[in-house]
Amino acid sequence: MFLKGKSETMRIRSYKQRDSEALLAIAQRAAEVDETTPPEPEAFAAWLADPALDATANVFVITDDDDELQTWGQAGTLEGIEGEIVGYTVLQLQQDHTGYTFLCQGAVHPAFRRQHVGSILFVGALNRAHLLALEFDFEAEEAGLPIYFSAFLPRNDPAAAHLARRFEMEPVALPAPSGLQLYRQKL
Repeated sequence: MFLKGKSETMRIRSYKQRDSEALLAIAQRAAEVDETTPPEPEAFAAWLADPALDATANVFVITDDDDELQTWGQAGTLEGIEGEIVGYTVLQLQQDHTGYTFLCQGAVHPAFRRQHVGSILFVGALNRAHLLALEFDFEAEEAGLPIYFSAFLPRNDPAAAHLARRFEMEPVALPAPSGLQLYRQKL
């Protein structure tokens, strides 16, 4: 999917194993700016490689593909250099006695914030959550268990609260990592 940003085209796509180092760099840079705890490289790599995560299906990246570097091939396909990754999101299903939660975690490089990158990533994660929820929504309803879409967003970034409101997510008073606020909505 291609979307026009301020000065370039952004593309959202599924994660590829070769993206791991770029995602770590974005997470570490975002943590500096957001005053949160940066991920440990080994733990971050292990998380993305965990078969239970199924990263190729549940992790999305967004790139800053510049149209001037691209050429259009036959049948309107885009060929050329793939742009730099500027953000990512990871969607994980968690279940306990209180319900099902699709937890969305990720980061946008600070230089690309306020360009709708977070919104685009949220749409991808939310669409994936809706698809996955179809597999168990009947049994969740029968058991009286809610299904939530949740996200950790930085407390010190005013745009984070705006993003949450845009997706009808409310802050939740549950434990969250330092510097982050948990938001959620019922699916």
